[in-house]
Amino acid sequence: MSHPSRPTGFARWWPMLGVLTVLTYNTWALWSPTNGDPRILNGYLSELSASDQPHNLFFRGGDMVTALIVGALGLRALLIWPRLSAVRRRWWVVAATGLILFALTTFLDSFLSMDCSPTLSNQCKVLEEGGQLSAVHYAHTFTSVGAQIGIVGSMVAAYIAMRRTHVGGASWRRALLLVCLVEMGALTVMMGMLAVGALGLGFPQAVMVVVSSVWFAAVGVALFRQASRPTAAQPVPEDLYAG
Repeated sequence: MSHPSRPTGFARWWPMLGVLTVLTYNTWALWSPTNGDPRILNGYLSELSASDQPHNLFFRGGDMVTALIVGALGLRALLIWPRLSAVRRRWWVVAATGLILFALTTFLDSFLSMDCSPTLSNQCKVLEEGGQLSAVHYAHTFTSVGAQIGIVGSMVAAYIAMRRTHVGGASWRRALLLVCLVEMGALTVMMGMLAVGALGLGFPQAVMVVVSSVWFAAVGVALFRQASRPTAAQPVPEDLYAG
């Protein structure tokens, strides 16, 4: 027999932690007072964290805090989400794992900063293209790609899970679909700009970061709401949260 579950005091922190990533993951918005060179937005936002840039520790610190928060959200989701439906649990597992992948790679990102900004320094660009920079500089590319795979994978898997299990209700599914489309649209634009060598890569990437932090905030809210849902000895019926 199911019975209502009252969220614990700590459960009330999940929404606040999720919303906090809107600040910690969007430190790029302070590029003007901290860096001051508008050309930095012609390249990747991660160039703000390059070792040769002013206040790089500020941006790296924002990434580290974000990684810790999203890691906690992901671990909590891994415990809760697979129990939302009696079937097709794998999609919920993939969604939670995507958050954890983002957290791990972003945490590494905060340590594996680029040696220099190829957008602001021609010498740095030449050395980068010649493979003469440190292994850490090139490893940053892989961790950044891993973080984006984690974000997109988490969003898409959660949407598929919600569609197939009817968890969350129609409004949440529509909102998540919009988030997925904007994220992948901005990613497509950035990749297209990269292919043709266009300037301004930082602008579509900024959209991606904002959308990602909105997703993290939504995860925090969802974890709090799910903590107050009925619990039962048997798996939760698939249509319990249909709306």
